[in-house]
Amino acid sequence: MMNDETKMIAAKPASIEAAPSSDRRYELDLLKVVAIIGMIICHAVYMLGAHHESYATDVAYFVGDYIFGSYLAVAHAFMFAMGVGVVFSKKNKPSDLVKRGIFIYLAGFVLNFFRYGIYALLDGLIEGQFPEETVYAFLVQDIFHFAGLALIFTGALKALKLKEWHILLIGVALSMIGAPLAFSFNGHPALNYILGHFVVTTEDDSTFAFLHWYVFVGFGLFFGRLLQETEDKDRLYRILLFVSAPIMILYIVLSCVFGAMFLTKNGWYYAVSLPEAIGLLSIDMTLLSAFYFLTKKLPKEKLSVPVEMSKNLTPIYCAQWCVIGFADSVFCYLLGFVIPYWAEYLFGVALIFLCYWIAKGWRFLQRKRRERKAKKAALQDGVE
Repeated sequence: MMNDETKMIAAKPASIEAAPSSDRRYELDLLKVVAIIGMIICHAVYMLGAHHESYATDVAYFVGDYIFGSYLAVAHAFMFAMGVGVVFSKKNKPSDLVKRGIFIYLAGFVLNFFRYGIYALLDGLIEGQFPEETVYAFLVQDIFHFAGLALIFTGALKALKLKEWHILLIGVALSMIGAPLAFSFNGHPALNYILGHFVVTTEDDSTFAFLHWYVFVGFGLFFGRLLQETEDKDRLYRILLFVSAPIMILYIVLSCVFGAMFLTKNGWYYAVSLPEAIGLLSIDMTLLSAFYFLTKKLPKEKLSVPVEMSKNLTPIYCAQWCVIGFADSVFCYLLGFVIPYWAEYLFGVALIFLCYWIAKGWRFLQRKRRERKAKKAALQDGVE
């Protein structure tokens, strides 16, 4: 299911700036927090658990990979949230989206370097030869790459003055085109990788392929506009819950009967089809609706940690991959440790707290840097 390096994203990588705090969507914050928690536990088990001999048939591995990493609100929820974020952003002009998309796409390669690339490079230098995996470690697709392409495409569509429901229809059409094409192309690895940005080629060379995944962003844009223009949000979320909950229950039951990701070709999470996307979105929408009514009953001060995590998705996402990449490369590959599943789950839980504090520290340093820059500018203006 989850490819080695990737699964998720982060809405904040693609998070454009948040809406003003007075209009903050706390239910969306909680959805993203559930996604980031599930993603971290999934990545810890998926990467470290792969060193077990029978991992493909282990129940503990299945739970980490499929439950925490696929069915729980994770990558699909992040991409939905990204679409909503575009609507509520103060910087959503076509040029803003294209620039941010290019930045995020390139940031995916930077993350690849610090996640596994640096260890593959050091190993090659020490051994005197670089295996094929070295190139893979540097170029493997990440959700950042998809998010970047999605923002660039969204900016282009907005430049054409298309409305959100138009974009949703385009996302549906792309999904219907992409699903039957999955695994239809398998040539040179370089071609597989390049084409794999747009349609799933092989499990090694393609993950968040554009044709398969843009429907989540398109639905997020559509829902974000609907949410923005609806005054009676209680009624909106009641209807959403009434529609999404039965679909979710049916989808989960059928998944238990026919197998995980039974609506995708080869059961491959990244080759998501339109029916599978509807099933996954039904989970996201059910949780989102439940969170909306929950946040109405909770004092806002009790939501400070989820809000903080939601604001810090990008540094949390990057931090967890850097820590997992270090642990996997040093302890599993170099030292040959096979970590018990229970320890992998504990490691994932601990990593949630660690990355939360790393992200808080990162934001603190950023804030201090901005303050110094502003102070320096003010002093220069005073001299002039």
